[in-house]
Amino acid sequence: MAARNERLARLPLWLALAFLSLFVLVPLAVLVFETLWSQDGFTLDAWRALADDENAVEQLLASLRLGVAATCISAVLGAGHAWLTVARDMPGRSWLGPLGVAPLVVPPIFIAMAFSDLVQDVAGFWPCAILLGVAHAPFVAVLTTRGLRTVDGRAYEAALLLRGRGPADRWLLRSIAPELIAGCLLAFLFTVAEHGVPEFLTVKGKTWHTYAEGIFSRWSRRAVGTTHAELQSPIVAALPFLAALGCMLWAALRLRASNPDRGVIRPLPVQTLGKLRWPALLLPITYLGAGVFLPLFVLTRWVLGSAQRLDPMGLDYARESFAKAMDQGLPDLMHSLYLGLGVAAVVVLLAIPLARQSARRWPLLDLLTSLPAAMPAILLGIALARTFNSNPGIGWTNFDFYESWGFAVCGYAVRFLPFAALTLASQVRRQSIAAEEAGRFVQRSASSRALRLHVLPLMPAAWSAFVLSFVLALRELDLAVMLPAANATAVRRLANAVHFQHEDWSGVIALLLLSAAVLLPLLPSLLAGRKLSSLS
Repeated sequence: MAARNERLARLPLWLALAFLSLFVLVPLAVLVFETLWSQDGFTLDAWRALADDENAVEQLLASLRLGVAATCISAVLGAGHAWLTVARDMPGRSWLGPLGVAPLVVPPIFIAMAFSDLVQDVAGFWPCAILLGVAHAPFVAVLTTRGLRTVDGRAYEAALLLRGRGPADRWLLRSIAPELIAGCLLAFLFTVAEHGVPEFLTVKGKTWHTYAEGIFSRWSRRAVGTTHAELQSPIVAALPFLAALGCMLWAALRLRASNPDRGVIRPLPVQTLGKLRWPALLLPITYLGAGVFLPLFVLTRWVLGSAQRLDPMGLDYARESFAKAMDQGLPDLMHSLYLGLGVAAVVVLLAIPLARQSARRWPLLDLLTSLPAAMPAILLGIALARTFNSNPGIGWTNFDFYESWGFAVCGYAVRFLPFAALTLASQVRRQSIAAEEAGRFVQRSASSRALRLHVLPLMPAAWSAFVLSFVLALRELDLAVMLPAANATAVRRLANAVHFQHEDWSGVIALLLLSAAVLLPLLPSLLAGRKLSSLS
């Protein structure tokens, strides 16, 4: 009976490992095998063709330049926002601090649409770098805040008294460097893997392409290929890119693991900015204005009729826009909401056992779990399509899994599982090992001990992971392009609608989508009557 309970307690872990194998390892193995094996047997023709492709080198360099530029912008905005709201007496910091994560709710394509609507000829390298830097700054802001909150204020005060402000601040920077660098690496990963924003901003008069765009372009043209090298060109172009991003992700994970959050006795003292107290507001206002308020302003103008010239802007036109949205866009909005909730539930159920195992016994599981984060969404979509589209039927049933809603949930869950697993693993490392060991002597079944000792203490972090997965699923565009069932999501439909000049009802759907993304994180605070106190 005891052995049966032990096996039952381990069942969630084995199911999670099976999911990772089926939707991560097997698709990658299929891609690698197809590049090395043709109808004539083993071949390296596809890899030789990549080595001779000058466009691939140019696209790689363009992605690296874009990643570095956007990451520098993310570092300035994200780290600056965290530093001003946590360690300095900037006016309104208690309200501005939690808002630092708000740009994460807004899909990057919405930010690009907003700037394109207000500013003519928003195209080229630097507009793209600035917009992606703003969109991904929340990663830096959140991790920098975490680093600042793990520093013991007594140590900082001692350095301040003994050596002065400058040396104390440099010591503080060195203390939070692991979290700051990890946040920058995550921002870099998302930037170089981005396909939708560079394509949207430079669709006319295209003079440069990112590596992710090159992969998607090769995938789109694969049907006209005649040789094995031409058919496999999108995959051989993507696999080295994945290897490089995987190394960066491993570095980010090691940096975070080297600076665990064990709690502090005294938080950092709040230092005065002096004459810079009010001018310091310029940074968070610029950051939040570009990442949140500008997109909301433009979307509201679309609803009121700014994109058309026949009728005047006003509430009458807004009512017409709302009616069109309910008729043409509501099914896509509901599809996105159901998909996001389903993805978030699956992600949390998978992340809890994986996080516990990686934090306690198998550190390498951290890298395996996080591998999808290093995969550009385009590559992940290609891998899933090549693996599951070749055999869509399931046995004697008439069910097409590849075209189903369940396949979209699994694909999205793979994409966002790393963020939930990392969040929960960090929380597991903070828990007392002695308490868990003492709990083993309690006369209860293995399943009951696992629920009480392992699962229940993770519930707050699990809710954070659920919210994060839900928000990321709502804003995902690149993977929605690749998965058939995800083509009906609101973000995908909005990108097409704006292209065909349907901004009026698109603005309504976009605002409703953002409202849903914001409501879920705020729900516990609204129900409990507590205000958000920090960027977390």
